[in-house]
Amino acid sequence: MNKYLLLILLLTSLFSQSIKDLTERPVLNAVKISEKITLDGIFDEKVWSSVEVASNFTGAGIFEGKPSDYVTEAKVAYDENNLYLAITAYVDREDLRLSVTRRDNVDGRDDRVFIQIDAFDDESLIYGIGVSASNAQIDGRAGFGWDQSLDLIYETEVKVFEDRYQAEFSIPFSSLRYSISEKQDWRITFGRGYTLDDEITRYVWWSPKVDGIECQTCQLGYLKNIYPPKQKRGKPSFIPSVVAGNTDNFSSNESNKFDEASMFIKYPISSVDLFEVAINPDFSQIESDDVRNDFNTVNALYFPERRPFFSEGSELFKLQSDRGFINLFYSRTINDPSLIAKYTGKIGKTSYGVISARDESSLLLLPFEETSTVVKAGEATNNIFRVKQMLKNGGSIGAMVSSRDFDNGGDMLTSGIDFHYHPGYNIHLTVHGAMSVHNESDGLEYNPENVDELTFDSGNHTKAFDGEKINGSALGLAIIQWTKTDSRGFVARFRSPGFRTSNGFEQNNNTKWIKINRGKSIFHDNHPRLLKSNYNIELIHKENYGGLVKRHQIEIEGDYEFNNGYKFYWDVETNNENFKGVEFKGDNEIRFGFSANLNAQMNMSSGITHGGRIIRYLDIPEIGTENSFYIRYGYDITNQTGLNFSFSYEDVSDYYYGYIFKSSVNHAFTSRLSLRTKLQYSGFSKNWFIEPMVTYQPSAYSALYVGVNDLLETEDGIFSNLRETERQLFIKFQYLF
Repeated sequence: MNKYLLLILLLTSLFSQSIKDLTERPVLNAVKISEKITLDGIFDEKVWSSVEVASNFTGAGIFEGKPSDYVTEAKVAYDENNLYLAITAYVDREDLRLSVTRRDNVDGRDDRVFIQIDAFDDESLIYGIGVSASNAQIDGRAGFGWDQSLDLIYETEVKVFEDRYQAEFSIPFSSLRYSISEKQDWRITFGRGYTLDDEITRYVWWSPKVDGIECQTCQLGYLKNIYPPKQKRGKPSFIPSVVAGNTDNFSSNESNKFDEASMFIKYPISSVDLFEVAINPDFSQIESDDVRNDFNTVNALYFPERRPFFSEGSELFKLQSDRGFINLFYSRTINDPSLIAKYTGKIGKTSYGVISARDESSLLLLPFEETSTVVKAGEATNNIFRVKQMLKNGGSIGAMVSSRDFDNGGDMLTSGIDFHYHPGYNIHLTVHGAMSVHNESDGLEYNPENVDELTFDSGNHTKAFDGEKINGSALGLAIIQWTKTDSRGFVARFRSPGFRTSNGFEQNNNTKWIKINRGKSIFHDNHPRLLKSNYNIELIHKENYGGLVKRHQIEIEGDYEFNNGYKFYWDVETNNENFKGVEFKGDNEIRFGFSANLNAQMNMSSGITHGGRIIRYLDIPEIGTENSFYIRYGYDITNQTGLNFSFSYEDVSDYYYGYIFKSSVNHAFTSRLSLRTKLQYSGFSKNWFIEPMVTYQPSAYSALYVGVNDLLETEDGIFSNLRETERQLFIKFQYLF
């Protein structure tokens, strides 16, 4: 009864605040030129003295609405092929923060300038295109959050003077996706990031940003009366790549040489539609996944997608996160394709996309009530179809269908819908629904050995792949409201016992999960040290479809931001949980820590955790006392060389303990040529991982990588009986034609 009363109070309070209207958005008029622009950062062409100037940048976040500490001016022009930007960022040379670094690896405190572009004015895709004061390019998807996986082709030049730096951009229209209309109005804004002596990085914008309004396009300004070229079926781009190397396994005394060629083709159908195909693609990761402790983990681990093929159009296939969402597409389920194709496009406000792949080594995530596992399912054919209609103020409605047919027998089909809407009053409503059908093979690709785990869904189905038909459904619902100072929300997720996704990432099913939260932010305008404090309380109730309560959780947290760049946080959590039929009551945990920019060269963070930890890998789970801590440290040795170090230790009394050490050294000879050495040690697996790599990257899609992956083992201590077990030398080359 109490939980329903709390829910009613929350939902009624959602409508207690009126929506905060945005001020009128600024406007620039596009100027088409015939004059040739020489990209040199000097701005001596006549056009730059005659076009309109975007200025009067204001702060965001803690500094929302406050005038920028530095003057920034931006100008725009275009011709038949390119969009040009000329941005002047005033700052005395001795106060300018810059470091020489490779693309998309800019130090968070370096001075940088950028533009955001929503060419469709519907928030389906907002480009973020920028450059640092050292001419290191930064690009990705902007909007609500920042996704750096998108790479674009554009040119920049930066010139540093005693009182300013000037950045000149040439962005090919062929790198952007926009409407086929002749005359267009684009939504844009310019931004700048800089750091003062207090070591706090500020972001300032031409079109003012307002916290609490999720619609990001609504907060952009206008670039009006632009006539971009109407792109027809364009010239395809070819990106061949070759990877070769040698692997030595010293444990088995085996050596293996490998070499493989692949081809990636991008074929623009128009300025909206794009067809991409990869033949025998090399989907190996250049950047390895970080070492993790999975000693007490009973669920499959989620790793971010790093493969470039999936970056283009990924905003279409990704559903809204943290709002009761159902993850219907996790691209890493396409593991080792011999052929993969993707088509994405748009008609009006409706986006659509198709991905088809022939996978030679398919991985299937199999969820259950309390655990999940990854099954090697052999060769398979994958098909994913997505359609999404954008609504006003950044809302959307869409559908997705994915299927996987396994050569060894069996198939899976998942279909779902998603709806996101802003009804006003700063409220954000999200609804997701999905259904799944799994026709299992009868080949026993998955056949659990534990006799206590042979069935699920109250004994209605066996876990083994024995030819059964498994049906499932899922529903997600979220009602969230936030302003600059207040947040509150209700999120519900329901997964039936048979729900599985053909190409998604769902760790558990047979779950009814509800979360209610309330947050408060306080801005301390008159405090001598404290800038902002945040507080949040969260209640979670979880039960299975049989009505058995699986978890009650209450979490209270707070964090504080100070005017010297320091941040502190604390978190208290109490749980009552039923795991494998064992009741654990009063499982309490406390966490606290801090992060700090110590000076212009050094930053660090640290945290401590104390509390109960359920030992889930035991047949009959027990509870132990966890004491753990971590420390991270970064030091810029020069403006070309940076060192990062982290150490984490976890001790659960009487059950397990261990530590993970990570370090990396990055040296940039230029913004195109860099050396990175990554060193990691896991005290849980007693393995060392050593990975030096040289990278030469003249553009987003052209690169040369030369590296070594070295695996070493120890026996008892960090250096005890150290021996090399495996070494891989590799070279990878790809080039955009």
